[in-house]
Amino acid sequence: MNKVIKLKENNQKKVKGEPASKVPAAAGDLTPEADNALRRAAEKIVSLNRDSTHHAFELGACFAEIKALVPEKGFGKYLKTFSDYTVRSAWNYISIHERLGAHRDTLLKHAVLPTVMFELAKGEPAAIEAVVARMDGGERIKVKDVREMLGTKPKPKSDASILNAGGAAGLRKVAEWKLAQDAVKFGELVSGVLKEIEKALEPFAVGRVVWKSPLQKKVVHDCRHAYDLINSIAAPLQAQMVKTEHWRPANLPAGTGWREVQKLLYRMGGVESWPARVDFVPWLQNEVVPLLRFAVHGEPLPGEVDEIGNADGEAACDQDSRQAA
Repeated sequence: MNKVIKLKENNQKKVKGEPASKVPAAAGDLTPEADNALRRAAEKIVSLNRDSTHHAFELGACFAEIKALVPEKGFGKYLKTFSDYTVRSAWNYISIHERLGAHRDTLLKHAVLPTVMFELAKGEPAAIEAVVARMDGGERIKVKDVREMLGTKPKPKSDASILNAGGAAGLRKVAEWKLAQDAVKFGELVSGVLKEIEKALEPFAVGRVVWKSPLQKKVVHDCRHAYDLINSIAAPLQAQMVKTEHWRPANLPAGTGWREVQKLLYRMGGVESWPARVDFVPWLQNEVVPLLRFAVHGEPLPGEVDEIGNADGEAACDQDSRQAA
């Protein structure tokens, strides 16, 4: 290779030094084919705009190719020969390439900044999908929003600094600390349930049967956990008739979307509460899917929310009375 790859744009590092070809190899020199591949990847990197959504995916692919061609300890050294990218920056772009490829079209459509994608790539697949869906729903998502949604906001050096803060202000910090964790878990659970239900409904579109029992086995326990979490996150506690009994989560206000979600998750957490075969698919289509998409993607509910529910879900939300699946 030549001394330093001559390039355009603003990614070139103007340095004097050793030729790029002198980056040490793990065992012997690179083959001519590998050397040419390395050159092509480097040339492409320096011509790409680091602030472009499209170029971010291209950069990630190029950095991944270079990383595979040079020895592990030589990756950063090689980057310095032709650019100002650090190893950490390169890894950020690689994470976009490796973890966000399935959502590339949506991210390109909304021209999501690479800095936002760096944070998004840190999430689990279900959480990433939930954030991308909110983008598709019209929300303008920033870095701080992604951190909040994924629960990846920078943490204090120790949770003890939060849990040892006293007074009303300290208690609010503890509540925020807990809410950030619970909201992420809730989103992951409900997103997973929605995905399973939409998948289960696919045969119906071609006139085939939608089976209830296999779907129940996949989602019932997640619905129970999601019900616990929505109560923990949003439902106030109410005193019982007998003072010595523990307070229990109250129903959220009637006629609201989140009350319907709370009611639905309770019902779906018990196999005995699911509709009979004749009403099963209409229930999934007209009630379950709209409410879960409201909870996951923020989509508006069709019609009035009090028309979606039914009397079966208005019973007191007492998990102890539910039979095991």
